[in-house]
Amino acid sequence: MEGDFQFLLCDRCQTQAGNPKLLTCLHTLCTECLEENKPIGQCPVCESPIQASDGSPLKDNLLFSNLQTKLNTYQKIVSSEVLFCNLCKEEAEFWCSECSEFLCRKCYEAHQWYLKQKSHESQRLADLKKETAQSFLEGLKKSCTLFCAERSHNNQVISIYCRGCRKPMCCSCALLDGEHYNAKLYSDIRVEIDNRKEELSRLKEELVEKKRSYESSHNNVHEQLKKLEKVQSETHEVIQKEVEDMVQWIQQKGEKLMEKVDQQLCQEQEEAKKKLACMEQILKQMDAGEQLVEKMDLFASDQEVIDMHPFIKESLERLKKEKLPVSSFRTQVENFNEVRGELQDLCKRVKGEDACGCTVSTPRSHSSMVHSESPSNGKLQAKSKGMKMQRPSYTINVTKAFQGFMVPVL
Repeated sequence: MEGDFQFLLCDRCQTQAGNPKLLTCLHTLCTECLEENKPIGQCPVCESPIQASDGSPLKDNLLFSNLQTKLNTYQKIVSSEVLFCNLCKEEAEFWCSECSEFLCRKCYEAHQWYLKQKSHESQRLADLKKETAQSFLEGLKKSCTLFCAERSHNNQVISIYCRGCRKPMCCSCALLDGEHYNAKLYSDIRVEIDNRKEELSRLKEELVEKKRSYESSHNNVHEQLKKLEKVQSETHEVIQKEVEDMVQWIQQKGEKLMEKVDQQLCQEQEEAKKKLACMEQILKQMDAGEQLVEKMDLFASDQEVIDMHPFIKESLERLKKEKLPVSSFRTQVENFNEVRGELQDLCKRVKGEDACGCTVSTPRSHSSMVHSESPSNGKLQAKSKGMKMQRPSYTINVTKAFQGFMVPVL
């Protein structure tokens, strides 16, 4: 499809429509797209509701279908393929636009003798090949003659339009329609066609003016939407920045609290690790001694028992005398009242009134390795009461401005 005739394509799938249908919204669709969108309640292109007074929202787009047929004929003419006469199948040299038939020279001569009176104009294919598609279609438009649709006199040219019947007719039809003739409802067909063209042109001009107003309103709404989106984006950035600052401050505060816990537990952890290492070393020695005695009992000779007994006995006696290390810790988890108090205060400040019932739980250990050898809780509480921390305060006030919502952060 040439660029000048892209408008003939289906408005939805942009392919050539074999049987184009015109909707009430004036979009043209192919039958395939119509089948995909059944039932047809709205246009798949503009999504406007389809309404039709006659009950059918579809109408054959005669203009597009006829143009496609004419363009297909033009493509055949300008192509390099050999065209044959539609009557005798000899090589064609002429084409009649009224009959839409290719003719050889003999059939052309008979055609001219028989149909010349009907204003059938036949043209040489060699001349048509030199024309552009635009000029080819313009020539067809000028040479088009309207003939009566009645079979009994379909060779008569239409010259009258009846406003009562709302259809064009020939002189014979007009004579048979005495009722409308007496009512003076007849008019010249060319006058009727010109009037309709003028009416469509006038409606088009009015539509163009209406379109300008719509485009202006569309641009205004689009600009307002862009401003709203800008305000929304800026407000999001402000909120995001303040939230990030608050999150960063909370993270820093949490890290300080964890450092405080780590500092208090660091010494106890080191002592526990040393005790574990010492006990693991002694356990390995005990395992080695146990296994050695078992193997000697199974496999050692009397001489080997006599020779190795003193050394092994000394080592086992030494292991037997090893004192069991103290497996207790000075610090108890529940005694971190200072850290718990600061965390509780932080929770209230971040969550506001929702955090009034917030409690910071701590894990409770029932292990025998934990007892109350840590410093007294009273000292920690006294220390907690004496500490005053400076904490940043954030207030977000959302107010409605002229262009949207502004979020000042105090």
